[in-house]
Amino acid sequence: MKIAKITLFVVSILALGVFLLVNQMTPFPGTSSGNGNPALLIAWIPIPLLIFMVILWVRIFRVHSISNTVFIISIVGILVHLTVAFFYQKNELNEYRQVIKDALIKRNGVADAEYIQSITSGLSFHVNNQYFNINTYFMFVTFSILVAIVYTLWDHWEKKGEIQK
Repeated sequence: MKIAKITLFVVSILALGVFLLVNQMTPFPGTSSGNGNPALLIAWIPIPLLIFMVILWVRIFRVHSISNTVFIISIVGILVHLTVAFFYQKNELNEYRQVIKDALIKRNGVADAEYIQSITSGLSFHVNNQYFNINTYFMFVTFSILVAIVYTLWDHWEKKGEIQK
């Protein structure tokens, strides 16, 4: 079990490194480039890390006898955290759009609202720092815990249902 915990720690640090690296691949507000988003080459890495983290969390939860009540309370807490973090991130994006607008006005004397909306939507490299930051990293980790808890509960209730048949 110690190996699973150490592996989970290492994978979490690796995921943090990916988040920080992609975060640093954001240009300064007000600059532009036609080279696309090079961060997309590594931005997919968290997906297999998420799956691996869920597997490790499930292993840890199965070894430790955690009551269903604790799991349910944890689910509620995680959902509250994810909701608050999502709204925080949405607010940060709106503030970042204002920073870009101010930078464009300073540089060009004018800022087009449609242009700002387009460069701060989707997979634009202008929003790497909005999708990959400390807040979204913690959302990533807590989401992995949430999925592992739901899977563990589902598996437990399914086995319990089979025993009662």
